[in-house]
Amino acid sequence: MAEPFSRKQLSIQGLLSEARRCFAEIPDAPGCALPLVDPLMSGRALFGLKYPSLLQFDKDCRAETTPVNLKSL
Repeated sequence: MAEPFSRKQLSIQGLLSEARRCFAEIPDAPGCALPLVDPLMSGRALFGLKYPSLLQFDKDCRAETTPVNLKSL
């Protein structure tokens, strides 16, 4: 039987660490300068911010009405 998760593993830090660990298991494309884990974690961050796409996130960041806390991210 699988061991139950601890509180530490279910914290945001634990969940992000687990996502990074899982993404790191995906092999990088040959000759690619950027590790695949970085864009995958960026996509995961956009999902967490509830943006449907990177383009929409970029548009909102450039808009004058962007909340200050989003600009700080």
